[in-house]
Amino acid sequence: MGFLEFIYPEKCKCCMKDLSKGQKILCYNCLEKGNYYLYETFDIDFVCEADSPLVYRDFIRSAMHEYKFGGKKAYADWFALFTTECIASKLDKWNIDFITYIPMSFFGEFKRGYNQSELVAKISARSLDIPVIKIFKKRPFVKRQSLITDRNERFKNIQNAFKILDTQSVKNKRVLIIDDVITTGSTIMVCAKILIENGADAVFAVSMTKTPLKQQKI
Repeated sequence: MGFLEFIYPEKCKCCMKDLSKGQKILCYNCLEKGNYYLYETFDIDFVCEADSPLVYRDFIRSAMHEYKFGGKKAYADWFALFTTECIASKLDKWNIDFITYIPMSFFGEFKRGYNQSELVAKISARSLDIPVIKIFKKRPFVKRQSLITDRNERFKNIQNAFKILDTQSVKNKRVLIIDDVITTGSTIMVCAKILIENGADAVFAVSMTKTPLKQQKI
């Protein structure tokens, strides 16, 4: 802990109490009180198993919005903390060969300055000593999924949104895809389908957050 942190300790964004050493953004008490922990597997077509550490609502939803649209690039470390824990709990079972991530469009990433899923994927991969490979490219002029609420329309919008960059890298490999928010799972499903069709042995997915079942709006 640095001198300034000792004099002016970081506060929990919810209860405004001092955070303990190693804690960032929210204290453990607020995480539990808010029922923000998920760590629950769910089904997505073409994916062997999918998991997410956090529920996308209230503060977590606001934090993700700030991370993606508010320039809070530093939030990557916080989301990566939970994502890494989630992946680590599955490593023995999944036995993945490398990590990839959901891409942004060229202009979207240029405007934002970073890809939120790529940042977290690289932080988690570095912590777990797993390679990261950029596998997908997003085609231009694809409408943002967060602007579409209907499940069928989301799938139609995303089904031709990605192309694979390196087919040789995925053959006979067990691949983990990192995403930021899962609502219907259509984005992950489309990417997983591409991987399987190009020879991947198995596909797994971890999203930083997942919307509650009753909530269908990002």
